Amino acid sequence: MSTRTKSSVKGSPAKQISFGSKVESARHPVVTTPVNEGEENNFSIEEILEFGDDCLGLKILLTAREASYMGVINYILPSSRRLALEKVCNPKTGKKRIGLLTVFFHNILNISVIGEDKEARQRLLKDVYHEDQRGKQLLMKKIVPPHLVIHNEEEGEMDEDVLLGRVEQKISVNSSSLNNRKETPPPARIPRPSKWVVIDTLDDAMKKALSFICSENVIAMGMEGKKLGRTGTLAWISVATSTMIFLFDMAKMGASEVFQEGLGDIIQNSTIMKVVHDCRAVEDLLHHQFKINFNNVFDTQAAEIYIYMLNHRGAVPSFVSGLPSLLIRYLGLSPHHLFFPHVRQECSENDESVWLERPLPTHLCEGLARSVMYLRELRLELLDLMLVDLVQVTNLYLGALRDKDSITANNLEPHVVPTEVQRLGHRSVINSVGVHDPHFFYSRNAYKLASHTKKNFL
Repeated sequence: MSTRTKSSVKGSPAKQISFGSKVESARHPVVTTPVNEGEENNFSIEEILEFGDDCLGLKILLTAREASYMGVINYILPSSRRLALEKVCNPKTGKKRIGLLTVFFHNILNISVIGEDKEARQRLLKDVYHEDQRGKQLLMKKIVPPHLVIHNEEEGEMDEDVLLGRVEQKISVNSSSLNNRKETPPPARIPRPSKWVVIDTLDDAMKKALSFICSENVIAMGMEGKKLGRTGTLAWISVATSTMIFLFDMAKMGASEVFQEGLGDIIQNSTIMKVVHDCRAVEDLLHHQFKINFNNVFDTQAAEIYIYMLNHRGAVPSFVSGLPSLLIRYLGLSPHHLFFPHVRQECSENDESVWLERPLPTHLCEGLARSVMYLRELRLELLDLMLVDLVQVTNLYLGALRDKDSITANNLEPHVVPTEVQRLGHRSVINSVGVHDPHFFYSRNAYKLASHTKKNFL
């Protein structure tokens, strides 16, 4: 790849950026633009675009319609007509701004090139080189604020291949154990499964696994594949019980055969609760391809939406929450204990095809297990929040008689909702069956004639 240089800008011979010393990097020798600091070279956005990738890393003073900014060019997207700056600051006060600043072309009045940031230039042009070799990796660059950066000297910076699940991160992993992370997770409310096993043949091992699952009252389920949905391909089904996680290789055994062996009956069984996270695409696939429907489901994503509605007077959130964020928020888990499946929007088919590789890498098997390992426990936390009003009413019931003096307690009528509970509502309503008759004495589960008001009803 030849180094792209421009000695002059079309139509403006006086405006030049001369390219000098070359810096070695992963790309072919990366050119730098030795513009003297403090010396301003004014350009329009059209002139900047002519430099292509060579404008990345330039330190500029950008004058927009609303304000002026000083920063380093991070990317330029001609298709959406916008430019992004990193290391942004106010040119008058020097106050720094965290993150990227995006400016649309129509708001830009002038660009003055005042220098270059060598570190940023090498980094950005290195990314361009990798995009040339492997295709565009992300929709846009993301700058992590300094206070959120976690320095880990042992593991170092996370590689892109690790991020996308192509290779395993360099940590010690036992092929079947889930209790090998460096940090100890918070205590569990219920037993957590600590082992996982792959089921990839239709034999006695599979029958024993299905029998073991049928003995559970609550299980967790997860599915992975390529473009999950009515036209997608199901590759794996993960089932977590109280002590073991079973990973069913649907692509190898054949999904129809596995469902006929008994897994389909478990999914439709009304006595076994299935805890899942976001059942939409999975239900769509099961219904249209295999004529199977989930029965007795607790969806943790739907539950979290309901809790939001309870806490915001019925308002519904615009976006759903991913499973890792819920596990961190409600169970206090560390990211080290979780599995983060990363799929690029532009390359979803290619990224999801990793689930069809055989043999599946050990770290991805562990990822399948970790995606269902904590679901049963998460359900209990969400239930507690969903039933917070019931808990409050119950606590008031416990003290309705206990905290009263003897005279007041004897005068309370058991068929009347306690006053403390009535205060919780906006208004009181009569919800008893029939009309209250003073000649009847109501007890907790029956009624009888009041002895002191016996009358002849004939």
